[in-house]
Amino acid sequence: MSEPISLSEVPGTLLNRRNWNALRKFASKEIIALSYVNAPYPDEEDPSSFFWDRRGSGAEAVHCYRTGRSLLGECRSLLNDGKLIATGVNKRTGERAVIRASEWVSLWPMFATNKAIGPDREYDDVKVFEAISSDTPHEKLTADCTAWLKEQKIGGINKKKAAFHEDARRTFGNTLTHAIFDAAYLAVFGRGRGRPKRNTAKS
Repeated sequence: MSEPISLSEVPGTLLNRRNWNALRKFASKEIIALSYVNAPYPDEEDPSSFFWDRRGSGAEAVHCYRTGRSLLGECRSLLNDGKLIATGVNKRTGERAVIRASEWVSLWPMFATNKAIGPDREYDDVKVFEAISSDTPHEKLTADCTAWLKEQKIGGINKKKAAFHEDARRTFGNTLTHAIFDAAYLAVFGRGRGRPKRNTAKS
């Protein structure tokens, strides 16, 4: 598993580097380039509505729009395929949770603000990491479950093993066997049963 990074870092780190560099050169700041990724189709007669920090032609604005949409589509595809995994703070509950791959059918990553927004849900402070690639489905599922549990641990989520198992089954489906989950749980928490130990060390 890669270390989690903010959603705003994804275009320049985990997506097509050539497309990101092509888009980046049209913006004076990275935050502006990130806003181009989610920008609506430009007015070709008034490209200043797109390039609000610089001058540019209508053709350049359309080129940036299409490049941004390519990056946006690539990111959603990787998230939907489970090749990238994201967590976010659920706007409704205030708790950090794994954003299931199936949710990205109706969620849009908003890179400039580190949000994921859909018609009926919203996540803040979105973090993304790469799933571990493996040669067999069993190994991949074990690796993915391990990565997911590690992200829960990093996020400070403290639950009993049974509760983690239930959440994992909702995330990965019925193909997640007890054996696979137990192996992943042991790898992350170093113990087979009960609630993960709290860190009681004093500074």
